[in-house]
Amino acid sequence: MQSPATNAPYRFTTRDAICLAILIAYFLYFALPARHGGFRDDEMMNLWTYWYLGPLQSVLGLAKFWTSYYRPGGALYYLPLYHFFGLNPFPYRIVQIFVLALSIPIAYYLARLLSSSSSVAFLAVLAFCYHPYVANLVFVGAFIYDVLCGFFYLAALTYYVHLRERDACLRPAQLFLFLPLYLLALDSKEMAVTLPVIILIYEFLKAPRWADCKAFLQWSVHYATPALVAGAVTAIYMYGKVYGTDSLTRLDPYRPRYSWHQFVTANAKFLNELFFATDAITPRTFWILWVGVCVYAAFRRDRTVRLMAAWVVIVPLPIVFLLPIRGGGCLYLLLFGWAMIFAKAACDVIELISRTFMFPGKTAARALRIALVSVLAVSFALFLDWENRRLRIVPNLLGVGEKVSHVIAAFDSLDLRPAPKSTVLLKPDEQLFQNKWHPLFIASLVWNDRSLQIWIDKLSKVTPEQLAIVDYIISLTEFKATVIRSPNAQTTD
Repeated sequence: MQSPATNAPYRFTTRDAICLAILIAYFLYFALPARHGGFRDDEMMNLWTYWYLGPLQSVLGLAKFWTSYYRPGGALYYLPLYHFFGLNPFPYRIVQIFVLALSIPIAYYLARLLSSSSSVAFLAVLAFCYHPYVANLVFVGAFIYDVLCGFFYLAALTYYVHLRERDACLRPAQLFLFLPLYLLALDSKEMAVTLPVIILIYEFLKAPRWADCKAFLQWSVHYATPALVAGAVTAIYMYGKVYGTDSLTRLDPYRPRYSWHQFVTANAKFLNELFFATDAITPRTFWILWVGVCVYAAFRRDRTVRLMAAWVVIVPLPIVFLLPIRGGGCLYLLLFGWAMIFAKAACDVIELISRTFMFPGKTAARALRIALVSVLAVSFALFLDWENRRLRIVPNLLGVGEKVSHVIAAFDSLDLRPAPKSTVLLKPDEQLFQNKWHPLFIASLVWNDRSLQIWIDKLSKVTPEQLAIVDYIISLTEFKATVIRSPNAQTTD
């Protein structure tokens, strides 16, 4: 089989630099208020998990991707920040914003490679980089797994497409760079399992017609091997996650419910959020819309739209069969697919309009296209700003971490550092957190001493003999912690 002609390499232009500067500034306009956010309840559990295991076990968890270890990629975020900044939420929020901002040039370059159009890339990333219904990705630290997964997923795919758009086969060294990026995406969140399928579809859409079986086998060896290797890695990963000890699938919210009804209902809900449609999109509407995209892709004979038509039903498969139906930050990667379809369709309409006016000369037609893209981009940005204010995204999401911040401050106000190997009994207000173990997580992280034995009243299995000799007894409400017993001043409970 003859290799296709080599494409001209994409060169970064001044226009691309301007587009990226606008996109990053646009994102930061919406995202920077998130720097004042706090920790959500389950962030304390996530951080405590990595802290309890320690750096060495966390790094080993990254390498042993086939085990049921809980999202070890999160340790790359939590442990360094905790080591240097403790429980000050500000650096955590800054890093989260930074990773999302860093994803913008990656997504832009990927869109540019796939579409060969800076206008499509600009409009797609404009719709992708910030969305009010996906804003918890920016404001809520517990969605760092989606942030990291999206970053590494797009980085791996962009690196792959960068090589393949030059019609270069991945050499072993390049494959060994691609696979760690993919593994980091897998280690961050299970959403990444779809990447090998997306790559294989990309290769099929890119492939020429095969003259015979021999040509197909040659193509498979040269171009399908990376997807198949990544698929083998995914199979090992999925087996460990599903059948390993402490598998998430044993928990009801992570146990799939496979049915056609669940598939279409979940996808309709995803579109209602991404298209600002409330409940206007029904399962039937979803199918009509998706079939319309497929017809559009066939009519245009456009490889990018065909890939995105597959993307929007394949990428959400890891969450589509889960109840309750996910939303918000979980739709980050799905948003990229629909943003690309929107951008491609918009640019096609703009191209049609510019041809209708039949301006003399290419310069005038190009100026009209740029003007129309600019008007569309500004209109979309103004709409998102209005929607962001209408939904009160900033005040609603900034208040998510207030309770945890208050409890941390209550512990800090004690100015207490229990002696190593001490025993501590916490007596929290029963209504403090839905997860009754959160006070233990917070106390452990505030004191940062693994030798402490910390118990929760009425939850931990404490014998009367242990209770009689416990070193510290501390009562806890949202705003106040009180030492009831300590070694320096023994009192009875």
